[in-house]
Amino acid sequence: MNKIPVGETIRFAYAFTFGEIGTVIGLTWIPLVINAVGAFLVERVLGDADPAAGAALPPGFGYFALYGIVAVLLVAMVAVAITRQALGLRQGPAIAHVSLGTAELHVFGGIAGLYLLFFIFAMGLALAIVVVGGAAALLAPSKAAGEIIGAAGGSLAALAGLGAIFYAVVRLSFLFVPASIGGGGFGLSRSWELTKGNFWRIVAVGAATALPAMLVVFAINLAILGPDYIASIIAMFRDQAHLAKYAAEQSRMTSARMPLLLGVGLVLSPISYGLLFAPAAFAYRALSGKPV
Repeated sequence: MNKIPVGETIRFAYAFTFGEIGTVIGLTWIPLVINAVGAFLVERVLGDADPAAGAALPPGFGYFALYGIVAVLLVAMVAVAITRQALGLRQGPAIAHVSLGTAELHVFGGIAGLYLLFFIFAMGLALAIVVVGGAAALLAPSKAAGEIIGAAGGSLAALAGLGAIFYAVVRLSFLFVPASIGGGGFGLSRSWELTKGNFWRIVAVGAATALPAMLVVFAINLAILGPDYIASIIAMFRDQAHLAKYAAEQSRMTSARMPLLLGVGLVLSPISYGLLFAPAAFAYRALSGKPV
């Protein structure tokens, strides 16, 4: 059983991302700009929609669904471009890059498959929580004890289920992009096969590469949104009877600062995506024993 070299993988991720940042930007800026424009337009459509229109679906749902599909396809383009560069299948600088071929469609299908599996797992978890909590309550000697035992049983089922979902998603997702490029197909089953015995190594790599970039972006976005946004979130947890009011407040604050938020995303996304996909390319070579 091959093991991911954690230290070497982390070093490669940072060396590739920052050492070839010009190339990474060249490979990703067109899909990122298209995504930012789409997000801005959809946000404006949703912001101008009348929630009291009485439609069966939420206002602007069609635009949002279309944007979601296009956004996933753009992420697939970025993922394939960066991964091919990290694998050495593409070399040299890049000024601009757009590609929609078999590899991108396979990665798009892999992302869609991950969303579907997550939905199925989540529905199964919700059912398990209800069943376990109900069974524990029925077996209790009294109603009061049943409520306590049922809540405890449901909580334990939730924790176990969330752990199982996280484990499955980590193993299915980590190598599916290079596996799609190297072996065809959606790459999910290949990722599961290659990552056997490497779960905690993957977590360590992600904690040292993708997680710091995500936290930096999150912190900058919070700073842009300001203390009122943070106060609204805190108030929402304290006053859950008025969730809709706080959600509307947060939506208004986000909408007012949307151009700046999207601008920050455009600047930082090449780094975030480089640190997300480069480790998987290096680990795939180490685990598969071949360049692709």
